[in-house]
Order: sequence, then structure tokens, then C-alpha cells
Amino acid sequence: MAVTIKEIAQSAGISIASVSRALNGMPGVSPRTRRRVERLARDLGYVPDAQAQALVSGRLPFIALVVPDITNPFFPAMARGAEEAAYEAGYSLLLVDTNWNEERAENALGLLSSRRVAGLLLSVPMAHWAGSSHWETLKDKAVMAGLPSPNGSCLPSVEVDDIKGGAAVGHHLVEQGFSRIAYIAGPEDDPAAKLRLAGIEQAISHGGATASIVARHFGQWTEEWGTEAARLVLERTDADAIFAANDLLALGALQVALEMGRKPGQDLAIVGYDNIDAVARCTVPLTSVDQPTREVGRQAVKRLIAIIEGKVGQEEAQSPPHPTLTPTLICRASTLGPSTSTKP
Repeated sequence: MAVTIKEIAQSAGISIASVSRALNGMPGVSPRTRRRVERLARDLGYVPDAQAQALVSGRLPFIALVVPDITNPFFPAMARGAEEAAYEAGYSLLLVDTNWNEERAENALGLLSSRRVAGLLLSVPMAHWAGSSHWETLKDKAVMAGLPSPNGSCLPSVEVDDIKGGAAVGHHLVEQGFSRIAYIAGPEDDPAAKLRLAGIEQAISHGGATASIVARHFGQWTEEWGTEAARLVLERTDADAIFAANDLLALGALQVALEMGRKPGQDLAIVGYDNIDAVARCTVPLTSVDQPTREVGRQAVKRLIAIIEGKVGQEEAQSPPHPTLTPTLICRASTLGPSTSTKP
């Protein structure tokens, strides 16, 4: 049975209020009493109640991270970094998965508002929340993690340079001799889908090459959509390369290519994005853009805690206004040939 503050007070021969002040680092008790109470708490195996401590100290110990799809390996990696940074600062991380559903996202926002979390990390598009009473409660202590800030918002963000990542793919495909490139991605209005496409288009146009984008297909960020989109590409176009805007899409594209007798890395290049563990273990290892995902989570939490603890205001936390981390293209057999070793 859990030890209570009342039992510690009885053992110490002092009031419950004095024990509470001692355990919560508050004034009103002598250093000697504080040490004695802390020693008794350790000896008795006392485990503090985080919510009760928050009520006493006024410090809310929870940070929420809202993600759209916890089954996508990108988000657990980011959550790992966020959890590490939160723990180091004395906070706990609450993870909320919306499953790409706007209604679930709105419900989650209401729940987090009622629970009075200390701050909020967002990895989901939130334009539709404008004017929401729940959003009004939380917006002053929110940071975008892995997504750019919506236009016109004052939200700080920590993100990866998707234009640079897309451009790296474009340069690599052209250098390898591929010129008819198909692009498959999630929703067309998703920032990542737009920016990665802009990057590869920029690389092709600036390079003065004869390469072009022969098809663009937008849908969901899933392996199933990657399969469907790749089939459309290979049945209806003469594409010799597929740039999939995340690795789940690329895995679906690889499956279809092999089923149709194509030779990834030789007569068809396939490139993914995120560099999840699975892409290096495929029948034909996939070239992919590696993102410093864990570092996104860590930096987003540090930026958020600076706001929570009043070290900076939300506008100051935007400096630099759109800090971006740099992605790295990891080249494997799907663009180099099946016998070629991995190289950056």
C-alpha cells in the first residue's frame, strides 16, 4: 500500500502541512526538518503524486505531444527525443495520437485544455483550430514539432529543411541518369508533401537537366497508398524513377515494382524519406532522406520549456523564426544498383 504524507507526518512528529512544504521545496520549514522529512520519505518508500505536487507548487509537470499516426516510425523517434528532454527538465510527456482525424484532434485539444497541461507540442496541422476556445487556452504555450508554423501564427517551430531534402533527391537522381520522375506523397495540402516536391522541382530546374516530373499523386502517408500510387505510375507512365515522400510510401512502391518485374536501382529508381530502420533491410535496400528526428523532439521541448518557465516569451522563442535542421540523403541499392554499398 502506498505511503502517504500523513504517515510521514506521524513518523516525523510534525504537521502534514510541514511535510508537504518540505517535500515540495517550499519555504516555511528549517533545513534540518527538510532533510529529516526527505530521509523519512526515502526510507518509507514514499512516491509523490505528480498532480498533487502541481496543485501545491503551481507547476504543472506534463507536456503533451500530439501526433497524427503513432504507427509511422517517424513519430515514435521524435517522441523519444521529446521524452528525453522533458525528463531532464523534470517534466513528463503525454503522447496523443489523432490517427489523422480532425475530430479526434479537436477532442484531444479539449481534453488537454481541461487537464491544464504545462505546454503543447504539435505535429499535426492545426489551421482548423483557429477560434477554438480550447486552442485559445493552449496557444500561448505551444510549439510546432516537425512542421512549419501556420502562416500568420506566432507559433515557434522546430523542423527539418524539407526543400533541401527534396533537392538532394533531385540532384542524386539526375546524377544517376534517371530523368522521368514520378512523385507520390500524402495529402496535397500537407506542408511536407508540398515542400519536398518544391525541393526536387527546384533541383531539376536549377540543374539545367532534361529531367522532369512526369506524374504527381497525392493521397495518404501509408504503405497501402504507396502501393496504389506506384501501380498508377508504372501502368500509365514511362517513369524511370519514383520519389516517395515518406518511407512507408516507398515500401509500397518497392513491392509493386518487384511484382511487375522492374529492377530497382537499374531500370527504376525508388527513393523514400525519413530513413526508418525497415528501408535498409528490404530485398533491395532503399535510398532515403535521413531526418534528425530525435533532435527535433529534443529541441522542440527545450524551446517549449523556455516559454513555460518564463525564460523567453513566445515571440522570442521564434528566434531564429524558423529554425531548421539539415537532412542527409542516404544512398542505397534502389538508386545505385543492388550490389552497391550504402554511402551518404
